[in-house]
Amino acid sequence: MFLDASVILALLMQEPESEAIYESLSRQHRLKTSPLAIFEASSRLVRLGAKFEEAFDTVSGYLSEFAVVVIPLDFQEGKVAHACASRYHHLTGHPARLNMGDCFAYAAARTSGLKLAYKGNDFIHTDIDGVRFGP
Repeated sequence: MFLDASVILALLMQEPESEAIYESLSRQHRLKTSPLAIFEASSRLVRLGAKFEEAFDTVSGYLSEFAVVVIPLDFQEGKVAHACASRYHHLTGHPARLNMGDCFAYAAARTSGLKLAYKGNDFIHTDIDGVRFGP
């Protein structure tokens, strides 16, 4: 399962979905995320008052507890992210309204052959194989 920043943040912030997310992740054998998802989750913590270094340490420390593997993003993921954006990015007017981080999460999940774990309503409007948590 590939972890989108929204799932990482939901766990860290102990949002209402965090228990369901925790249980689901505990049953998985292959958990992955990307540096971009870590940056996106850390940046949200900074907006809530954390310092960048502390936010990074918090996110990466939490991910290590689940043995989440951080995969690199390369040209192939970039190509798939561009294809995703051409269909689902908010600039296209599509109901998914994905942003850059979303497009790269989509691409990383797709190229790694994993389901995308996410929170919210954005990815339900795409063709990604995913696991949705919360509203």
